[in-house]
Order: sequence, then C-alpha cells, then structure tokens
Amino acid sequence: MIFPDEKRLRIACARCMADPSNIRAYDTLVTGCRSIGRNLLRFYHIIPPTSERMIYKTYDGTGIISYHKTIAEFCNKGKSMDGMLTYRRIRDIKKVRLALLYDDSNSMTSWWRKQALQQNIEEADAPQTYAKLACLSLMEGLGRDMEINLWKFGNEATGPFNLSSNMYKEIITSNGSGGTRLDLALQSMIDNGWHRRPGVKIAIILTDGIPEIGRSVYAEDVIVNVRSLDLIKKLLQNKVHVLYLQLLTDESRKFKKSGGYTLLEFGNDVRRMGCEYMTINNKESLMESLFKGLNMVSRKI
Repeated sequence: MIFPDEKRLRIACARCMADPSNIRAYDTLVTGCRSIGRNLLRFYHIIPPTSERMIYKTYDGTGIISYHKTIAEFCNKGKSMDGMLTYRRIRDIKKVRLALLYDDSNSMTSWWRKQALQQNIEEADAPQTYAKLACLSLMEGLGRDMEINLWKFGNEATGPFNLSSNMYKEIITSNGSGGTRLDLALQSMIDNGWHRRPGVKIAIILTDGIPEIGRSVYAEDVIVNVRSLDLIKKLLQNKVHVLYLQLLTDESRKFKKSGGYTLLEFGNDVRRMGCEYMTINNKESLMESLFKGLNMVSRKI
C-alpha cells in the first residue's frame, strides 16, 4: 500500500456496496480514487499514444520552406509566391478505447471466503474491494483521455457499461455472481463489435481464477477454458492489445485444476499467445500492478 488513505477508501467502498445511496461514502471513494489514479498515471508515465505527420502549406512568411515541394510546384505551375511551400510536423493524439473485463465471481467476495475457506475477513479486506479500488482509480485517472467500457462476468456476462450507463455503480455494487465465465464476456465484446472500432484498443482482463462454469465438471470447464483462449486469440488477431492480470487470492487454489489448467498453466498459454500477462501474488499490490501493466502495454503501441 503506497497511499496512506487506501484503507479509508476500502471502508468507503464497502459502505457504498452495502448502501449505494450513501453519498458521503461515495464522494470519499471517488475523490480518493481520482487522486490515486492521477498520481499513478504520472508515476508510471501513462499518456495517450501519439503519431506524427507532416503538413504542407503555401508560404506566408513563417515556417520552413520545403525545397523539393517548391521546385516541383514551380515546374508544374511556374514560379510564383503561391508556389512556395512550407512544412511542419504536427503530433496527433491517437484515439484510445479501453475495455475492462472485471471478474465478479464468488471467490472474490468476503462472504464466499467465510463459507468456503472459513476465513473471517471484513468486506473492506476482500479481494473484490481491492479490485474495485484499482478499477475506479483507472477510470478516474484515464476517463478524460480514453473511452472506457466495462464488462462483468460471473455465471453470466453483463455489459458494456460506460460513464453514461452507471459504470461506477455496476462495479461498486458487485458482490459475486457465481463462476468465472470469461468466455461469455469476451463473446459479448466481439458481438458488440468493440474489437473492430477505430483507434488503439486495449482489453484489460482482471480475474482471480481460471475460466470455468463453477460446477467442478471437467468436460464443461475444458470447453470454457478452450473457448476463452480462442476468443482472446481472435482479439489479438484484430490488433487488440490484451493485458491479463491474474490475482492469486488463496494459496490453496494455486495448483488446483479447473478443466485442463491450473492458474499457472493457463497464464502461460495466455502469455505465449502474445498477451501482456502479470501474476499478482497479493491483493495489496493489485492497484500498482494494474497501472504497471498498462504502462507495459502502452510502450508497445
């Protein structure tokens, strides 16, 4: 934890989840996430990508004369002041679209950990609360410069949500919705045509498990495993940059197989496909890892 008020923000997030009408807690949460997001953006030097191009115009007393263009113009139209051309470089900011796929599976919550693992943890200390703070900080930090869409996945996938369709409320009030159907969220993105939109496209997948249905049926989970990998491959083929963040929330699940994969095996396949892959061994470093991973992706753009 690099920000001293992070604990206070996690408590505010838990209060907002319990009571979405708590205006004071919501204001504390959003204001704090905005400060953290902007600080992390500066720390990891994340800026919108740019491209350079040259523009030419008739000489008006300013600019650098382009001799080659001017001579060619003289040859075509004869010598005149209108035929003298100048040039300058301009830098355009590329349009960036960011898709955030948020894991709303039961294993991210405090109530599931109490039931399944006998871990008595407060809601403010649940993995999902750390994940929510990381996502909100990213949204507050980049919301002015990038178009952000949110998908959630548990037993089902919902989305896309954006700033005009209660994106913040959707992520704050999430409290577990079953399995880990990443494949459904990826399919929803593709059906929505997000991967074909113009500009630079970055998909961030934040999850604490392997894509699975959640009934511990081998054949079902293998289908979801393979389908998720195929859909990620399709995104990559459409020039989507993929950041895959795998949060290890419990050591006992590290080597457990869901379908044909353990966490490490699935992550290795994701990495070999060309995604930027990061394993997060403790929830406290999730926020910094998210921004660090985005920094690594932005260097490749």
